[in-house]
Amino acid sequence: MNINVHKFGGSCLSAIEDIDAVVERIRSSEGRAIVVVSAFNGVTDRLIEQIDHRSTTSNSAFTASIELEHIERVPEIATSPWAVRFAETLHHLAASLDSHAHEPNAEVRADALACGERLSSLAIAVALDSRGIPSIPAWSEETGIRLIGRGEDARIDSNRTKQLLEIPTGAVPVITGWYGVTKDGYALLGRGGSDLTATAVAAALDASSVTIWRDVEGVLALSPRWTLPARNLSNLSYTEAAEFALFSEPMLHPAAVEPLRVPGIPLYLRPLHSPDVDGTIIGPSIRLETPRVRAVGCLPRLVPLSWSLSSALSLTECVSDAMATLGRARIRVASVRAQPGHVRLLVSSRMAARAKRILSEKPSLPTPELGEPISILCFVGEGIGNDLTIRNQIESFANESSIHLRFSEDEKRDHAIHATVPANQTEISLQSLCAALDLLAQ
Repeated sequence: MNINVHKFGGSCLSAIEDIDAVVERIRSSEGRAIVVVSAFNGVTDRLIEQIDHRSTTSNSAFTASIELEHIERVPEIATSPWAVRFAETLHHLAASLDSHAHEPNAEVRADALACGERLSSLAIAVALDSRGIPSIPAWSEETGIRLIGRGEDARIDSNRTKQLLEIPTGAVPVITGWYGVTKDGYALLGRGGSDLTATAVAAALDASSVTIWRDVEGVLALSPRWTLPARNLSNLSYTEAAEFALFSEPMLHPAAVEPLRVPGIPLYLRPLHSPDVDGTIIGPSIRLETPRVRAVGCLPRLVPLSWSLSSALSLTECVSDAMATLGRARIRVASVRAQPGHVRLLVSSRMAARAKRILSEKPSLPTPELGEPISILCFVGEGIGNDLTIRNQIESFANESSIHLRFSEDEKRDHAIHATVPANQTEISLQSLCAALDLLAQ
């Protein structure tokens, strides 16, 4: 029997209407359906706020509000066969929050955050079951999903997961995304990690397809965040999708396509409430006779933090120390450039001053200097990285619009061209270049 994996993210779990649509997508699924879910929309953000910012709301009152949120969207859960487990999970959440507040611990924190996915798994299983589709919640720790790493930046242990994976039969399993078990306890897969759970499970089961249901129609040539009418992309290669995902949150977890490459499993991104729309299919590379830019990603408003190194300082140790220090402070580094005698990191403009202060307080590191804000543009398309005509064309378009564009020479790629523009030219750069490259909808 064909196995088809369906992943539903938080944006598709916002209201009763979304739950109804989830049920219908599974009802119409061919072959054996496997479901992977994220936490309900907004729940993870609320959990992080409660854990990290010591809200005045007590943990018991906070947990009660989370309970109500799930009951409002799936009322049947309060009287379902899973009602006791639902209550136990809420109790476990409150206990984990109390434990972490008393003595912060990365594994306890991950365990508490994972309760959002566990509650979602229970609720979606109940919604399916109560509408005539036999279903069962299947949590990562029970199904054998194993990770490597700690905290929020772990990765799937593909070999171990394939060895241990046990999916319940006789009913539609609703698997928790985003987290798994390591040798030390619980860990998380980072932002968008449920995508990776879905594709890892699909690869382990040799599934026929993976469908990630979303609240938009497939993948656009430019992220919707820029409010420009970009073209919808009917297809992308695995390589194009992985590159574009790095520069176009929240399109897809950048590593999500990797488990699918060798088996060649197709990945579909489709709109939840428009099942007749094909969306975007991601699969093996399809080389065009003439390479062209197919999408443009952007990491906006980044500030360089740079410093020079004396011969007494180890370049590797310096970079590792800086990255670890910023990681503990939950400051994301978008780019690292290290060469003998010089280091440059890029962080978001809103974090730059804090990052400089934190690094300046490290005796082992020189005090970094802040540069002018920039934005990174990523032009994506198979073969464009080795085509000087494409590069010259982009440069010509930029000059015509008085855009101060600089190509990056750090790492040339066959499928992408990277460049930077001043942060204050980000919007005009995207609008002008996407129009010139024919990436905007007519």
